[in-house]
Amino acid sequence: MERRLFQEASARWEGDERRRNQDVLFELIQQQNAKLDNLADFVRTSAADQSQRLDSLASGFPDGDPIGHRRYHEAEIKRIEARAEFWSKLRLSVTQWGLVGFIGWVLVSLWHEFLKGPK
Repeated sequence: MERRLFQEASARWEGDERRRNQDVLFELIQQQNAKLDNLADFVRTSAADQSQRLDSLASGFPDGDPIGHRRYHEAEIKRIEARAEFWSKLRLSVTQWGLVGFIGWVLVSLWHEFLKGPK
């Protein structure tokens, strides 16, 4: 029985049907190869475009140094923050001393009025 099954299977895979299946497989392989070639071309052109964009971006910075440009801006931001902190502390200090002066003036005025006595 097994021998008969093998003979029948062998008969089915001979001739045109076998060639047709092989042709389909070869066509599928060719399609996959074409897709892979297209993908490889796309990756090559994308990499070239990205490189060109990066070069263009780098040329926009002084001396083509984006890291130095960033350090400059970070230093400038720190300077601005330090200046804002200085003025904030100065306003707080002036306000505190102004309040102390006002309270002192009120106390001195009240003391002079106390010394004058009742009217």
